[in-house]
Amino acid sequence: MSTVVPITAARPLQLDPNSIAGEQLWKLRGESRDVALDGCIEHLMINHDMTERSAENTAMREMAAVETITSLDSIDISVTTTSTLVLNRSDGYRVFLTVRDLRELLKGKGLVAGNKDSGRLLLLSRQ
Repeated sequence: MSTVVPITAARPLQLDPNSIAGEQLWKLRGESRDVALDGCIEHLMINHDMTERSAENTAMREMAAVETITSLDSIDISVTTTSTLVLNRSDGYRVFLTVRDLRELLKGKGLVAGNKDSGRLLLLSRQ
């Protein structure tokens, strides 16, 4: 006796959002950081039906991954909290920063909108 398996309706292939974001950032690699990030967020929202916050988070994580691909420095997530950031430098030193330290470091820096729709996602301009 043979087994009968019902035929199910085809479902669209689910693509990894990080891969999609990485591809989009690669296409926009000649653009400034804010333009590339904004373009990636827009692409994820329009073409992959992601919410604005989800698209921002995915695009930010992928941009960070792309920018640090050849760096030996890293963020120590085992001690980093919502108010503390610890960097492990390649020379063996660690850098401890609080939210207050980060805000002080950002004073006078050129922040630009990385998401033109909301204008609430800011990043450093490196032009």
